[in-house]
Amino acid sequence: MSDDNFHIATLHRGKYMLLLLIGVCVVTALVSRLPLQETVKIITVLLSLPFLLFASVKWSNNNSVWTVKDGEVEIEFSSRVKERFSLREVKYLRNLPRSGGNLIMIYLHGQRKPKRYWRNKLFQRDDDLNALIHALRQQGIEYYYM
Repeated sequence: MSDDNFHIATLHRGKYMLLLLIGVCVVTALVSRLPLQETVKIITVLLSLPFLLFASVKWSNNNSVWTVKDGEVEIEFSSRVKERFSLREVKYLRNLPRSGGNLIMIYLHGQRKPKRYWRNKLFQRDDDLNALIHALRQQGIEYYYM
């Protein structure tokens, strides 16, 4: 079997949501103390959202390299965490597009909850998701795009 590496722009979703929410709360609290009209305050908070979104994505990046080799999939994140599972354990793969990315769910035999990976497309170069899916389908993995 061939040794294929695929670079995927994954995101630590919990960290991303927490940073974005805290950022919005901090900006709102700061702007609310300024002696400005309410309309100006609202516009200021709204104009801060693109910066907060950018900063949250950059600080919660957790890029990964997926390796499909010898009947196994190994996922190594930039945070040095590794996950590994056999292709025989995989029931099917589900790809759910979301705004700004994809939710990739891998269902394994004998487990109720799937493994979930958040792919980020915001402020990123193209990654190898299509090639990864093609390689997994070549290995006989069922694939559903929802």
